[in-house]
Amino acid sequence: MRKTYLLAVLIAMGLSVWMLTGFLGAEEARPELSIAEQNLKRLGQGGSGEVTAVRVMDSVAIPKTRSVRIRGQSSAKRQVTIQTQLDGLIAERPVERGDWVEEGDLLCRISTEDRQARVIEAEAQLEQAKLLAESNQKLASQGLLSEAVLAESKARFKLAEANLLKRRIDRQRLQLVAPFKGVVEDVHAEVGQFVTPGMACATVVELDPILIRGALSESKLRGVTTGRAANATFENGAEVRGLVSFVSHVARPGTRTFEIEIEVDNPDQQLVSGLSADIQIDLEQVLAHRVSPGLLLLDDEGRPGLRSVDDGDRVVFHAIQIIDEDESGIWVVGLPDSVQLITVGQHLVSNGERISKVFERDLMQPVNERG
Repeated sequence: MRKTYLLAVLIAMGLSVWMLTGFLGAEEARPELSIAEQNLKRLGQGGSGEVTAVRVMDSVAIPKTRSVRIRGQSSAKRQVTIQTQLDGLIAERPVERGDWVEEGDLLCRISTEDRQARVIEAEAQLEQAKLLAESNQKLASQGLLSEAVLAESKARFKLAEANLLKRRIDRQRLQLVAPFKGVVEDVHAEVGQFVTPGMACATVVELDPILIRGALSESKLRGVTTGRAANATFENGAEVRGLVSFVSHVARPGTRTFEIEIEVDNPDQQLVSGLSADIQIDLEQVLAHRVSPGLLLLDDEGRPGLRSVDDGDRVVFHAIQIIDEDESGIWVVGLPDSVQLITVGQHLVSNGERISKVFERDLMQPVNERG
């Protein structure tokens, strides 16, 4: 038994010594430095060591009109439902849906009935009141009539005038006419139908000029003012040009966007309400660079930008703003007028780092990035 215990103790001691030797002798694994940390370490050592090779290209700014692009929709400038102001039977409705009308064209006519007789009656009452007032004026000038009686006769004359005017207005209201040139979008009354005040006769839509409405975000609002030229392209390929006629001064509560309206001439009424359109509003002209979107990167503050090389072959970061885009790339501002942009290797270098550069123009074929 003693030999067994002794053997167990020796084995335990051997295992303990082996484990302690492994812990003490093992070197602590060091985490691998990132590319940026390696570059910063190299900068801290005074730039010693191999420099990073990058590919660069010369870029020169050219004049470019800054523009804003948004989605919008065509809309009628005015849409009015003409309503009756009197009661009576519809005697005539010469229009149908889709008819084009000019300002003043008849839409509905209410039966005259006894309204013409009411006008004649009011005219006779006015003539009687006029004669009475003139007669009393003569008597009063001779001292044969009191001022109170004279004033009463003048008041009756004024009331007769007002009554005649009211009867004539009622007669005019029998005819409901188009308030502007447009198209009859809908009809609401039929011949023989009895209508009361407030009932609809027809709906007329004005399409010349037509409006194109859209919404601007806060970032796109700057520089958009009334009178600015704007282009609109519709889904069917039609292109039109107009002027910004309205810019909202209050943001919509839900979307925090600002409504705008563009007024476009539509003499042949080819454009209708409800068409989707791409809107481009031209703003001021600036000097801009056209670059590939693949060159963009973010700085520590999350700002988009580009890296370039200065005269001392050191890396410089430029925060930029995208003002436009096309099939060849994006247009940006925020760069010097003439700059050497890093096109390959911009993610492998840090601001202020010294690099070696290879110009795109000197290469016959693309080369791989070097870290």
